[in-house]
Amino acid sequence: MDKLNTIWKSHFGLHSFCSLDSLIIKECHKLIMIIPGYMMQRFRSLQSLTIINCKLVENIFDFTNIPQTSDITETNFDNILLEKLPNLVNVWKDDIGEIPKYKNLQRIKIVDSPNLKCLFPLSIANDLEKLEILEVWNCWVMKEIVACNKHSSGSDINFRFPHLNTLSLINLYDLRSFFSETHTLEWPSLKKLDIANCSMLEGFTSEITNIQEQTIALAIKKVHKVCLYTSHKLFLELFYWKYRTCLVSTPHKDKGDYVFYFLEEK
Repeated sequence: MDKLNTIWKSHFGLHSFCSLDSLIIKECHKLIMIIPGYMMQRFRSLQSLTIINCKLVENIFDFTNIPQTSDITETNFDNILLEKLPNLVNVWKDDIGEIPKYKNLQRIKIVDSPNLKCLFPLSIANDLEKLEILEVWNCWVMKEIVACNKHSSGSDINFRFPHLNTLSLINLYDLRSFFSETHTLEWPSLKKLDIANCSMLEGFTSEITNIQEQTIALAIKKVHKVCLYTSHKLFLELFYWKYRTCLVSTPHKDKGDYVFYFLEEK
């Protein structure tokens, strides 16, 4: 599929693809954008999206061309997998106007997207109450999980993920925070936390001196099982107070960090 540079035509009928529930795109190296705004009305049944190894893809969802007559306010996506997209800049492009909600999203995994600076726009992150698994690996320039934009009110924001049970952040070398403005996090169902090579993450690499830096640190104190790739004293102290059993493996082959498995609560 090396020559394919576009998939959808704007003149497709509104009932085209109305029964499509899964979309898989692999090795289409001339595609730049996956789903334009004008196709959202046609994808009312689409639940699963997988994009793998498409070298030029910059945007997954592009909302710049949503028709004014569009009546779609919520999507049915429950699973999104994006892997080996070296040119990816936005998963959701242009957080403006009326963007469909992703309230049914249960799992999202992003792997090997070295130019992606953030994952969710604020309007999407505020409505992810069904999210169960969030995995972000090898996104080297990502600075925050939720992007701050001009629509931010400036007041405290509370992100609620009542069903999130797995959070995995691996090799996010420039990750500074979950969200750069004042916020709180709730994930009462979180059972598994994997954090590896996120050395810039606030609250773990320096003394915690303000509420903004405490956000993730306070939220993860309720996690039942933790796997940490680190040798940093302050990071480890967050968990020593809670766990009776700690298994320590040999140093990580690339970073020299030890792997700590906190397994049994006191």
